[in-house]
Amino acid sequence: MLLRPTRIVAHVTDINLQDLWDHGIRGFIFDLDNTIMAPRSCALEDDVASWLQKVEEMGFKAIVVSNNPIALYTEKAEKVLNMPVIGNAAKPRRKSLYRALEIIQLQPYEVAVVGDRPLTDIWGGQRLGAKTILVDPLTKHQEHSIVKVLRKLERLFIHPHNQEGVTSDPIQPE
Repeated sequence: MLLRPTRIVAHVTDINLQDLWDHGIRGFIFDLDNTIMAPRSCALEDDVASWLQKVEEMGFKAIVVSNNPIALYTEKAEKVLNMPVIGNAAKPRRKSLYRALEIIQLQPYEVAVVGDRPLTDIWGGQRLGAKTILVDPLTKHQEHSIVKVLRKLERLFIHPHNQEGVTSDPIQPE
């Protein structure tokens, strides 16, 4: 099985919001750890905070769906982000992703799922029927060696046409 994210970007702030809006995307389902926050930090970097402010100003709806099972952490993240956070999601299962769609009141074709893990975030988004955007992890240089190896293995599942470019096929409305 090869995964093919709709787009691949280096950092979440590299996502072109106007282009997504122009192609009918009206919301985001974000992964939490290593996508918009460093793992276990519950703190936003200034550039990510500014970018998330633009997301809100442009009228996108946003929610976080995380596999992190620690309720106190996800509740704190919800306050820091000022957006709903669903924890213990068990991605790539779709149950929590469907719940996220209900909360933000959008259809899968109106949403981009953004995350750093191909086998959880991207696969889950594809199973949902949403567009998907793969980002490099925020703290990839600070991870344990086993995590680095697992990430390299995961990247083997990415469709070869997507591995080199910053973006792949443009997002088109369904």
